[in-house]
Amino acid sequence: MKILLLEWDSFGQEYIAEAFGHNGCETEKFPWPFGKQEMRENHGLCMELSGRLRSGDISFVFSLNFFPVAAQACHLCGMRYVSWVYDTPYLLLYSKHIRYDTNQVYLFDRSLCNEFLANGIKCVSYLPMAAPADIYERMKAEQGKGYRSEISFVGSTYQEQRQDFCRLLEGVSPYAAGYMDAIIGMQKNVYGSFLLEGLLKEPVLEELRRVCPVWRGEDEWESEAWIYANYFLARRLTGEQRMELLDLLSKRYEVNLYTPEATPGLPAVKNRGPVDYITQMPLVFKNTKINLNMTLRSIHDGIPLRAMDIMGCGGFLLTNYQADFEYLFRDGTDYVYYMDEEDLLYKVDYYLNHDAERIEIAENGFRKVKEAHTYRHRIRTILDRL
Repeated sequence: MKILLLEWDSFGQEYIAEAFGHNGCETEKFPWPFGKQEMRENHGLCMELSGRLRSGDISFVFSLNFFPVAAQACHLCGMRYVSWVYDTPYLLLYSKHIRYDTNQVYLFDRSLCNEFLANGIKCVSYLPMAAPADIYERMKAEQGKGYRSEISFVGSTYQEQRQDFCRLLEGVSPYAAGYMDAIIGMQKNVYGSFLLEGLLKEPVLEELRRVCPVWRGEDEWESEAWIYANYFLARRLTGEQRMELLDLLSKRYEVNLYTPEATPGLPAVKNRGPVDYITQMPLVFKNTKINLNMTLRSIHDGIPLRAMDIMGCGGFLLTNYQADFEYLFRDGTDYVYYMDEEDLLYKVDYYLNHDAERIEIAENGFRKVKEAHTYRHRIRTILDRL
């Protein structure tokens, strides 16, 4: 079986190719200009991909994330198009081309999958993210002694996007500004239920349209409230909450932050800059006593890739509550979740002072990922469902 892999700058692509090979498949990489060319309607790119598919030696096309133009090309050729989406929010999903019967779309957030099924889109299935635990296992913690820390977080603080958001909305009425502050404050204390979209009422939406209109293509079917809630408010909330929690922890503990952003608002946090996903990030997770996951709030229920990678490296994971964990892992056995600031502080203090329990939980999480949640497992599932 030969798979045409749409190649772009995505996380985990190398592991995907290896997993196909492990499952007895050959992969051919097709350069994919995501970020450089239009991905909704692009006749030239559609014809280029169609031309390659008509050679007759390809079994199906695979990509990380879904691309409408690829769906069009595969539909024209009667070819199966399999995609596994790891970004959310992801506007390209909301395309008329997702309805083709040649599509097979995997989503890592169970609530998002249920939303699409409820809208009559039957080609979607739930497939959680994965980690290459067997590869991470070969990387020894001693290789990254310089990353040793009590607490680490790898990810964005969204400060630049928050500033851009504030500038965009400078002209909204005091009522709309206060209303958005209030619903963000409400959502900040709620995990397991995404409230923002439903709370964006028409008077506030009218103000948002006036100062920051959003353009939607003719093939898109997501609502304006969905866009404002997931692209604007959820990112602002995530940035604020990450900054607040990192600042809170840094006043009591040693906290390392790995991000490309400047963080002058976190004077006690050690900003170590960005780390390479493949060669450095695993060493951070292996050498940190408590690895934080603070989920982007537009991921409503799903287990973020970061969380899978932490466990797949044998690191101890302390995460905010996400409903999908309950289907795959056990709290207090494989990982630990917190519900609010007080709970976070309590659990950080507890696990920093109970080494044996912390190490056992990290080992359990690693074992479970290695046994059931690697890229090889996920690709096997995809192949079995063809």
